[in-house]
Amino acid sequence: MSDGDPWSTIRLHQLRDLLAVVETGSLRAAARQLGLTQPSLTKSLRQLEEQTALALVVRSKHGVTLTSAGQRLVEHARAIESEIRRTAQDLELLRGGAVQSVSIGVSMAAALSFIARAAESLLAREPGLQVQIFEGVQAKLIADVRQGVVDFAVMPVGERTDLADLRVRPLFHTRIVVVGRAGHPCASAQSLSDLSGCGWITPRRGGVLDRMVERVAVDMQLAPFRRPVQCDSSSLYWELLARTDLVGLALEAKLDSRTVAGAGVRIVYAGPPLPEVAVALVHRADFPQSALAGELADRCRAEAATYVGRSGA
Repeated sequence: MSDGDPWSTIRLHQLRDLLAVVETGSLRAAARQLGLTQPSLTKSLRQLEEQTALALVVRSKHGVTLTSAGQRLVEHARAIESEIRRTAQDLELLRGGAVQSVSIGVSMAAALSFIARAAESLLAREPGLQVQIFEGVQAKLIADVRQGVVDFAVMPVGERTDLADLRVRPLFHTRIVVVGRAGHPCASAQSLSDLSGCGWITPRRGGVLDRMVERVAVDMQLAPFRRPVQCDSSSLYWELLARTDLVGLALEAKLDSRTVAGAGVRIVYAGPPLPEVAVALVHRADFPQSALAGELADRCRAEAATYVGRSGA
């Protein structure tokens, strides 16, 4: 890359092109999405690699994958894209317009009913509003908040050392429990050591529950728990728990949801050393939320308080 002003070389359309390739997984699909010819898109990516002096993508007959440098640049590109979108929204407000979209991230581990009620009440007042909801594990949600992909996230929060740059607003506390199917052979477990022979299902990437499975085994000086299934799909997570002898960690508040209750999943063990965690709103502290994003966050807090009062969580 030139030692001069980086804006004199890297262009916003090149970052847009890179993001399109990542989102679609191929040059052909990205070119179609952008309304470009494939040679034009290939030229744009080649110029970006020349200007950064780094290989960013690996092309094969199976599609396009990112190099480590490409992954790092995509993180920055998403943050830049978010800042441009938010700036455009601010300018629209100055022109007398209104921001009519809100994006939120929700943890696959969190109880979702209060979020649904908050969105429902805001949509009733703002029928033209577009609400985008992304589900994921904690690591993905934190990245989405930092990059501005979502206005805020609702997720369980344990240790906050990796959230020092973000604002965390606890909604309620709930116990972590071990769950399994109704009639599970280990349903009478008296300690976690009684479950050491079970197969565990965990999220695929490091989140609160995933890290806790590892930490519990280490703290109790047990052999590492066997984890044959790693799953980032909430619906499949609960389906597999209901249909197999796998066990997994869950937030006790999650067991109130219709989906989980209907699946027949039960608490297998709820004793020490399993802790409580906070379910919290997490958002950036360095960028103002839009009025509607702030209102949806406030409604989530109000609905969470109602949930706590009703359930005693």
